[in-house]
Amino acid sequence: MNQVDCKDCRHFKSAPYEARIDGCFHSDHMKVVQKDNFLNEQETPGNHRAINRRGDCASFEGRAPSASLLDRILRD
Repeated sequence: MNQVDCKDCRHFKSAPYEARIDGCFHSDHMKVVQKDNFLNEQETPGNHRAINRRGDCASFEGRAPSASLLDRILRD
């Protein structure tokens, strides 16, 4: 059995400001989901500790590797 860490998942988001909490933003695990993008501050993520208690989250998806500095410069 592979152990997964929530911080390596693409659905895990950490709060950039105090109003938000860390959690799982997978659509199946969220407590409150908003349809409109301008209401994202009102979304409530799922408790990532409870979802991944045994380390075998079924919704785990690895983060995409970040582009190199040269790729980001050439893209703009």
